[in-house]
Amino acid sequence: MATRQTTPARPKRQRRSQQRIIWTFGLGVLIFVLLITSLATIGRNTTEQRNARSLAPIVVSTHMSPPNAEPNGRAWGPTDAPIQVIEYVDYECESCGYFARTYEAEVIEAFAATGKVRFEIRNAPFHGEGSRNAAAAAYCAAEQNAFWPMHDSLFLNQPVIEGTGAEVFSMMRLNEIAAQLELDTTAFGQCLSTGTYDAQVAADYAETGRIGVTGTPSFVINGRMYPAVLSTDDLREIFRQVAPDVDL
Repeated sequence: MATRQTTPARPKRQRRSQQRIIWTFGLGVLIFVLLITSLATIGRNTTEQRNARSLAPIVVSTHMSPPNAEPNGRAWGPTDAPIQVIEYVDYECESCGYFARTYEAEVIEAFAATGKVRFEIRNAPFHGEGSRNAAAAAYCAAEQNAFWPMHDSLFLNQPVIEGTGAEVFSMMRLNEIAAQLELDTTAFGQCLSTGTYDAQVAADYAETGRIGVTGTPSFVINGRMYPAVLSTDDLREIFRQVAPDVDL
């Protein structure tokens, strides 16, 4: 009887010992993973802080949103306007920045109040991570009805050295732009850090391939593609061609 009672107890103690070893090993692995993740996050934040200090100071746009801007959107002008303009932009694109800084305010002044032109911005993030980050930031700003100030400010702060887009449009600097635009930085930061619009930005990129956008800026005006920087006078002439009955 003594033998029959003690014989099965030994494997039971062994199983308990093995379970403790497995749990201890698993806990150790979990702690190791958490430690590595934390160190990587600290390293990334430190790198962003170091890079941010070496970049030019942030400036933000003082332009107001167009008077007939779509609420929480990326367009101005009525949806049924006889002239429909879609501009495909990349926030790292030098030519897009030139158009934004040189002609955009003039175009808004010339055509927005007429009610005959609708002008919409769409993303063509060809340059990579920085472009995608900036496009997502513009979407997040639109949630606070601040797309146009963010749009203009992104072009004021775009990288001037090729290959620095990810640093120039890092999460930290995009949050700083939002702060200087006096957005709700908690809501903006959460929108950006959780990748709320990552899928939308990817869909925007896919759209460029479907419709044949190969460079930026590209304008689609009443269905016709115009891949170049267009001045206000250029646009006025194109409007006469695509909508000859519309008086502007």
